Amino acid sequence: MEKMKVVKVLIACVLCVVFGEASTWAQYDFCQPAPSGQMLYYQVLPVQPTRLLIQIVPTVKVTHPWKEWPYYAGNKPVGDLVIPEKVTFEGVEYDVSEIGENAFYRCDSLSSVTAPLVGRVGTQAFCGCTGLKNIMLGVKYVGREGAYVYCFEIGEGAFAYCRSIEWLTLSADVRKIGISAFSMCGGLKKVSMTAEVERLCDAMTFFGCPLMQDRKNRKKESGEPSGTVVWSR
Repeated sequence: MEKMKVVKVLIACVLCVVFGEASTWAQYDFCQPAPSGQMLYYQVLPVQPTRLLIQIVPTVKVTHPWKEWPYYAGNKPVGDLVIPEKVTFEGVEYDVSEIGENAFYRCDSLSSVTAPLVGRVGTQAFCGCTGLKNIMLGVKYVGREGAYVYCFEIGEGAFAYCRSIEWLTLSADVRKIGISAFSMCGGLKKVSMTAEVERLCDAMTFFGCPLMQDRKNRKKESGEPSGTVVWSR
């Protein structure tokens, strides 16, 4: 009888250690399938204090499942990914407002990403997504192929090594661009942005992108909105 108690205690200890470690490895608060079928992992963002008497909408950011590399254990999202505007967990509805750092790091089989409500893209969020060609962030529908980033903040190395992107549009909403945000995107053929957004860029923003190294590629094309700077070849 005494031996049985000892065995039960040992089993309980093992389970505690295993599940305790698993919870410390996890990066997310909950996960749900995306509308496009891939599994997405979410982290609840803290509510920011405000003096205004308005209802604060709970928000989440998209993250990766594990805290340490490799961030995905053989279940990387692939193909065409649709990130919803809202998700519900345990009766609470959240706006999906951010894509967190390393969220899709080296998910090289992603071909497109759509996230209509996202306003911030974290550090290295899509770094190494070499197959990623079509992107719509912060916008619902464009009707043309290419990468359309309508976020107000783009993190460091957010799209580094996304070699399949050919057409990139940065909206006037962009307020911050991290270092090397689009470095080594060697496939770029056309980049459109306002002069104000261009001033946010430095020598490292498009490092390793042949299109952006030659000032002769900077021009004003007919049909583009006033104040738009176009780099093309």
